[in-house]
Amino acid sequence: MIKSMTGFGRGSAGKNNQKVNAEIRAVNSRFLELKIRGMPLSPRLEGLVREKISDTLQRGNIHLKLDFPATQDPSAMEFNRERFEKLKSVIQEIHVEYGQRLDISDIISANDLIAVPEPSDLNTKVLLDAVSNALNQVNQMREKEGEKLKNDLQDRINRIDEKIAIIEGEVKKFSDEKTQSLRKKVSDLLSDGNLDENRLIQEVAYIVERADITEELVRCSSHFEQFDSFLKADEPVGKRLNFLLQEIGRETNTIGSKSPMSQVTLLIVDIKGELEKIREQVQNVL
Repeated sequence: MIKSMTGFGRGSAGKNNQKVNAEIRAVNSRFLELKIRGMPLSPRLEGLVREKISDTLQRGNIHLKLDFPATQDPSAMEFNRERFEKLKSVIQEIHVEYGQRLDISDIISANDLIAVPEPSDLNTKVLLDAVSNALNQVNQMREKEGEKLKNDLQDRINRIDEKIAIIEGEVKKFSDEKTQSLRKKVSDLLSDGNLDENRLIQEVAYIVERADITEELVRCSSHFEQFDSFLKADEPVGKRLNFLLQEIGRETNTIGSKSPMSQVTLLIVDIKGELEKIREQVQNVL
C-alpha cells in the first residue's frame, strides 16, 4: 500500500516531572528535512530522535515539537535577574556612547525575564516513546491518505489506458483507409491507365511507416503495468512513479507528433491533462 507524505500525530510518554509530549507535522518534500523545536536536547538525544524519525518516515518535510511540561510549572519559574541587569547595562551603554535612548520594552519580552529549569536527567526511553507514539499517528494518517491517493491514481491511469486503446484502434484503421484513399486518387489521375498495385503498396507502406506508433503503444502498455504494480507495493515508490510518468509523457508526445489523425491528437491532449493531474498527486506519494 502506498503512503502519503502528509500526516500529523501527537504522542506522550512518562509522568510527573518526566512526562514528554511530542507533536509531528509532515508534508511532502523530495528529501527528508527534519526540524526539531521546543525543549533543548543533548547532541546524543537529538541524534537518537533523528534516527528514529528518519527510519520511520523516510521522506518529507518533518516538523517535530517537543514539550516538557515540568518546565511549565509556575512554581519552578524564576525572575532572570542576571539577564535583566545585563540588558539594562547594554541600553545604558548605547545611550552614553551614541546618545540614543531605548526603552527596555523595545528589546525584551516576558520570556527574557522568566527563567525555567532545563530538563535534567531526561529519560531516553520516555523521550523516544513519546516520539514513537506521535510517529504511529503520523503513519496511520499517511496510510489513510495513501489509500485515497491510490484510488485516484488508479482511476486516472485507467482512463489514460482506455484512451491509448482507442488510439490503437484508430491506428489499425488508418492503414486500410489510407490504402483506399490513395487507390481512388491514383485511379482518378490515371483515368483509363492501369494502376500499378506494387507501386501503390510501396507508397502506402511508406506513409504508414512514418506514422507507425506501435513501439510507443507497447511501451505505454508496459509502463501502465509497472505503474499498477508500484501502487500495490509495500515500500516507498513515489520517485519511481514520478519516473514512469516522465516516460509515459515522452511516449504520448511522440504518438501525438507522429500521428496525422485529428482524433488521435484530441485524445493525446486529454491524456496530457490526466498526466498533469497524476503528476501533482504523485508529488505527495512517499
